[in-house]
Amino acid sequence: MLWLLPVLVLSSCGTARRSEPIMGPLTLQTQQLENGRQVFMQNCQRCHPLGEAGLGPSLNNIPLPGAALRFRVRSKAFFLGIGRMPSFKKHEISREQMDELVVYLKALRRHKRSEAVAAQ
Repeated sequence: MLWLLPVLVLSSCGTARRSEPIMGPLTLQTQQLENGRQVFMQNCQRCHPLGEAGLGPSLNNIPLPGAALRFRVRSKAFFLGIGRMPSFKKHEISREQMDELVVYLKALRRHKRSEAVAAQ
């Protein structure tokens, strides 16, 4: 009977249901998002226009965690081989700017995913 307790505890750890996706343009609600957008526009927009494919691949369909995004921006090497994206050193994108960029990329990805769901 004691074996049932861990099963019940783990089964109650589900996630809450998400609300309906919000449509329309991505609204920047915090200064961190706005700063991240500025970092993106200065360093990423040329190759990833609005997070979509351009000279570089789309960023909106790559569900990487923040640590992986940071690694990718700092390193030329990519997980599956050598990429063409230049690395951005700490004097080019500070640690704080990197955090803001990751927040912006995640918000942009969520927004694009919401638009895709609404289009179906």
